[in-house]
Amino acid sequence: MHKIYLFLLFSTLTYAQSVNFDKVLEQTLKNSKDLKQQELNFDSSKLDSKMIDSINYGKLSITEEISRTNHAGYVFNSKLSSREATFNDFGAGQFQGSNSLNVQPDNLNYPDARNNFNTKLIYEIPLFTGFKLSNQKDILKLQEKANEIKYNLDKKELSLEVLKAYNSAVVAKDFTKALEKAKIAIMQISKSALAFHKEGLTTKIDVNEAKVYELNINSQLIEASNNFQLALAYLRFLSSDDSISDVEALENISFEIPQENLLYTQALESRDEIKIQDIQINASKKNIDIANSAYYPSVYSHLEYGFNDDTLTLDDDKDYYMALVGVNLTLFDNTRNIEKQKSKIEYAKASLNKEKLKDAIKLELKKTTLNLETKEKILKEKMEAKNLANEVLEQSKLLYQNHLISMTTLLSQEANYRKQEALLIEARYEKSLALAKINLALGKNINKENKQ
Repeated sequence: MHKIYLFLLFSTLTYAQSVNFDKVLEQTLKNSKDLKQQELNFDSSKLDSKMIDSINYGKLSITEEISRTNHAGYVFNSKLSSREATFNDFGAGQFQGSNSLNVQPDNLNYPDARNNFNTKLIYEIPLFTGFKLSNQKDILKLQEKANEIKYNLDKKELSLEVLKAYNSAVVAKDFTKALEKAKIAIMQISKSALAFHKEGLTTKIDVNEAKVYELNINSQLIEASNNFQLALAYLRFLSSDDSISDVEALENISFEIPQENLLYTQALESRDEIKIQDIQINASKKNIDIANSAYYPSVYSHLEYGFNDDTLTLDDDKDYYMALVGVNLTLFDNTRNIEKQKSKIEYAKASLNKEKLKDAIKLELKKTTLNLETKEKILKEKMEAKNLANEVLEQSKLLYQNHLISMTTLLSQEANYRKQEALLIEARYEKSLALAKINLALGKNINKENKQ
């Protein structure tokens, strides 16, 4: 039995782990299924660009057409194609007398059914498309770049989510520890009340008040422990690591915040959303060029080499070739102008969206900086409030021991101290979140270089 207990204990210690923020972030970025889907988007967009290159290389195909017919035109054409046509096919034996030009030759009009095998190798290539293909390739290259930027943006946003989840778990843990300490403190107060009651110095009411308060602390501790386990479960979900069982200290990122007049400039240089919008503007401009391609002539080529006979053959006497270069120029099509105007509208909309985004970033920076200033001030106030509440609590304990205050007053001071402690824990979390949000607003990553 002891061996079984030791084995279970060893297994628990082996597969459970306490993690810091760096570890959780690394695992999350590595295992994120959303980021893996983004990586697949990279591969897909690269294949799109290769498809344009493939079109420029042309298409080579081999075709085998087998037919049987007694259609006069097809039969005669197949004989010509296989170089088997004779004057007899024109009914030469029937050309007699002065009216021979009006003879309807049976061999030509009512031929026997014939098999035809047409084996051919075809190569087709666009020679000029009015710059349409080159502009499409440029757009696809822009899309590749946009996917990369979107990937980086998603990593930043996921990193913020990990920071929130990790620090939430730390806060839940700190709440649990604070309640455990409060439980010990209340048990001591309860023991003192019981001792005073035995000596006849206090009434039974003091003992019962302390006991009720202790029970309330127990229920709060149960709830706090449950919240901690829920926070750990979310961390395990994000990181895909089921072995996480504990967290370490609260994570705060530290970086030098630029002066107010430089905040906006740096954000515009770093924000991925601005880069994506620039790509959208460039792509819209390329779409105008694509619309213009309809005004250019298109030039294409068709090369064909094959064999034609009444049986499958590769006989040189039955081969043929054809080389074709075609030019197509549309003289009138009003839809071209409509498509061009629509492309210009999309370009104008993309430009307006960028200006709208710039205004939104300016507002976001103002909100995040003001929020950080507020959270820093609140944190300072909460630290002082906790220290004062602790002093009052310790003084109240002495006053109660000297029978100068009631149990109700003592417990209210203990409750006030716990409230101030909880508010301080929450204020630390809020400041860490405010730092992370202004960091994200500046377009920065949450990484080792900017953390304390």
